[in-house]
Amino acid sequence: MKVGLTGVRIAALTAALPEQRLPLVDLAADFGALEVKRIIQSTGIETVRVAGSLRTGDLCAAAARHLLSCSDTRAADIDGIVVVTQTPDDLMPGVAVQLQQRLGLSSECVAFDINYGCSGYVYGLYQAAMLIRSGGCRRVLLCTGDVTTSLLDPADRQVRMVFGDAASATLLEAGEDHIDLLIRSEGSGRDHLYTPWMSRRHQGVSRQAGFLHMNGTAIMNFALNSVPPAINELVHHCGLALEDMSMLALHQANGFMLNYLRKLLGVERDKVPINVREVGNTGPSSIALLLASLPAGSWPEREHILLCGFGVGLSLGVARVDLRGTRIFEPVEVPQAAA
Repeated sequence: MKVGLTGVRIAALTAALPEQRLPLVDLAADFGALEVKRIIQSTGIETVRVAGSLRTGDLCAAAARHLLSCSDTRAADIDGIVVVTQTPDDLMPGVAVQLQQRLGLSSECVAFDINYGCSGYVYGLYQAAMLIRSGGCRRVLLCTGDVTTSLLDPADRQVRMVFGDAASATLLEAGEDHIDLLIRSEGSGRDHLYTPWMSRRHQGVSRQAGFLHMNGTAIMNFALNSVPPAINELVHHCGLALEDMSMLALHQANGFMLNYLRKLLGVERDKVPINVREVGNTGPSSIALLLASLPAGSWPEREHILLCGFGVGLSLGVARVDLRGTRIFEPVEVPQAAA
C-alpha cells in the first residue's frame, strides 16, 4: 500500500517516560556480568525504563497533557483520538475512550485503539491523517504507548535487556502539508514476535496474557531484507532520492540493527540518529521519542524526514513527512505517584 495524503500537517509532538530506570548492570546476578556486557556492547542499550505501577493510559495521558500545555491547544479543539498500544489498561474498553474522559475531550470526539507495536507509529499517522482527510475531524491526537516490561519473562535475557516502556503524543490537524506512506504486512511471521493468550480457566480468570516471545534472528532478517527496499520504494514513489532525506528516523530496535540498516542503505551516520542507550526499545513510541529527544541544535532541514517502523505482525510502515512547521517538545518524565 502506497498513498500520498495532502491537507494534513503534524502540528506538534512529544513523549513521556517513566522515571523508574533499570540499569542492565543490575541484571548481572541473573545473567552473568560477561553476558550483560556483551548485550550492552551489541545493542547500545545500557538502561531501560520500567513503568512499574504506571499503566499505558497513565503514560499516554502524561504525554498528551504535556503536548496540550506546551502547544497551547485546548482539549475542546480535539475531535479525534487514536491510541496505538499492545498493552491496554483493560481488555475493554480501550485506552482511547478512557483518555477522552481523562483529558477532558468532548463527548463528540471519536476515540479508538489500534493493536500494533514497533510499526505502529506509522500506522497511527495513517489512521489519524485519514480521519482528517475524510472531513470528519479537524484535529486528531495520536498517542502511542506500551508497558512491555509487564509482559517479559524475567528469565528471558533476549527481551529482558532490550525492551523499555514509554508513550508519545502527536497532534495532527488540517493544513497544507503532504504525507507519503507505504505499509506492508507479513502475517506469516506471526510466530517470530507474539504474546499468547493462555486460555485455561483458573481461579475465576478466563484468560491470561502469557510472556512475550521473540525470535531475534528472524526479526533481524525481516528488517534487513524488507526495510531497505521499502524505504527506497517510497522515496522513489515521492519522486525523490534517498540523498534528499534530511533524516531517517527508524524504529529504535537496537544500535546494532540500526547501524546495519544504515550501511545497507548507504546513508551517512549523522542522518540515522540512535536513541536507545537510556531507554531501550520502546515499541510504537520509539520514533516519536527519538524526535522529541533530539537536541534542538542537532536538527537538519526538516522538509523531508523519513520515518520507518518495523516488527510485530510481521509488519512495516514507512512515511515521508514535512516537519518544518512542527513544534517538538522534550519528553516528560512520569513518577510512580502518577499511577
